[in-house]
Amino acid sequence: MFVISQVQQETYRKEIENLKCGKPIPIDSKILRLDPFLDTSGILCVGGRLKYSSKMLLGEKNPVLVPGKHHIAKLIVLHFHELVRLQGRHLTDGVIRAAGYWITSCKRLVYSLISSCVKCRRLRGAFVSQNMTDLPEERLTSCPPFTYVGVDCFGPWDIVTRRTRGGSANSKRWAVLFGSLSCRGVHIEVIEEMSTSPFINALRRFISIRGHVK
Repeated sequence: MFVISQVQQETYRKEIENLKCGKPIPIDSKILRLDPFLDTSGILCVGGRLKYSSKMLLGEKNPVLVPGKHHIAKLIVLHFHELVRLQGRHLTDGVIRAAGYWITSCKRLVYSLISSCVKCRRLRGAFVSQNMTDLPEERLTSCPPFTYVGVDCFGPWDIVTRRTRGGSANSKRWAVLFGSLSCRGVHIEVIEEMSTSPFINALRRFISIRGHVK
């Protein structure tokens, strides 16, 4: 409180002198709308309409006024920002008010300090994404479907190949997916295993239906 009292004397000297003499606060004062007053210890506090509240603490009803441009305000914000485990602006601002401090331009100060906090930048930083390369010429050429195709495989899944007296025999199947590069056409061929021969057979079946591709 002694440090805050000295800070208030440096920043709001004219306002404090007027309040001590019983004079009104100057009209051009930046804290005129806060209805400030001096408490029993000579600390400048924020006024309001919560004087007769019995459930609120004195710091919540009449918080201590702290100039936002002073270094002490920065220290207070950093202290409570660490106290709430590096939470966002709203929680940091709320815990400062609940502790009994009214920092002028508090939201702007809290936002500037959180945006420059190294730990917060690590926790809430945007993920780096690479720029996509240019599309190949085959994707941009106007041509009939399946003139240019891309190939992919997916699976496997279990199927019943034959039924026996003791039950059924299961086997696995995969699928080869031929996608047209010029449109969204898809052709699927089922294969029995992931080897060269079944893929060649699937490719031959595809060519016999769709024609030669590039």
